[in-house]
Amino acid sequence: MIFLKFKKAKKEQLWLKILLAGASGSGKSYSALRLATGIAKASGGKVAAIDTEAGRIRYYADEFDFDDLQLDEPYEPEKYIEAINEAIKEGYNIIIIDSITHEWNYCLQLVDKMPGTNSYTKWGKVTPRHDAFREKIIQAPAHIIATVRGKDAYVLEQDSKGKQVPKKVGLGYTQRDGLEFEYTVTFNIDQSTHVAEVTKDNTHLFENRYEKLTEEDGEKLYEWANSGDMPQKKVTKEVQEESKETSNIDLDSLEVKDLQKMIISKAQELGGSSNKEMLNKFVEIIGVKNPNSCEDKDKLIKLMKELEVTE
Repeated sequence: MIFLKFKKAKKEQLWLKILLAGASGSGKSYSALRLATGIAKASGGKVAAIDTEAGRIRYYADEFDFDDLQLDEPYEPEKYIEAINEAIKEGYNIIIIDSITHEWNYCLQLVDKMPGTNSYTKWGKVTPRHDAFREKIIQAPAHIIATVRGKDAYVLEQDSKGKQVPKKVGLGYTQRDGLEFEYTVTFNIDQSTHVAEVTKDNTHLFENRYEKLTEEDGEKLYEWANSGDMPQKKVTKEVQEESKETSNIDLDSLEVKDLQKMIISKAQELGGSSNKEMLNKFVEIIGVKNPNSCEDKDKLIKLMKELEVTE
């Protein structure tokens, strides 16, 4: 017999996943950079941009502080995954993907070129690759802001003089249906005004709001994402053994990501999010409850040393 037990639910800290959809020229890249800049300011982190738009995100390099990687064709799902892995490896905690539309177009073209007429069989070969890309975004230990192109169309609208004029509008987006529900927040950005309208919002920060996105919005999103307890994971025997060995390691020789990993392992051994005294020590020394949000090596070393002597 399996014994199950419910316990009090608590909000835990999480990595933001934000989707910006809009017609071409709506300001998706600029909005993404504004949000990312706000998150970076609040977290003390740094921004990486994965660009598939022929370097257009660099138009704003004189306004925002970020590093970029230019992704070239073919836009395979695996290439995106590799780029995300590289960003995390290099210590970026905010990643912009501009845009994810190219990955979907690659999948569509791949299926079209396959011999045969059974689309179910053909998609059976491609869907796992596409799903791995989507899962990578959701599970990656980083705040990710992805842009997706809208399906552009023109409609006639009446101007102030009563004349019918064409206006470009977005009809959905160029990616697999239902994508927006996987993200923490999804925005549609108007092509003419650059105003963002939220279509899915787990944060409740943007309900009934129709404004341009700003750096302040990025800061608010980060504050919301880190307002809960540190995620508590099961402490395995391997984690306990790893924690015991940390006292023999030269902390100064470690990279930031290794220090973050060690601190989390030690924190789990000490009770995780249920240990309020330990979490207060986190905030006191590194300024946040989540070590992954701190890139200051000296502060992380100080925190690790404090945890090592904690009984």
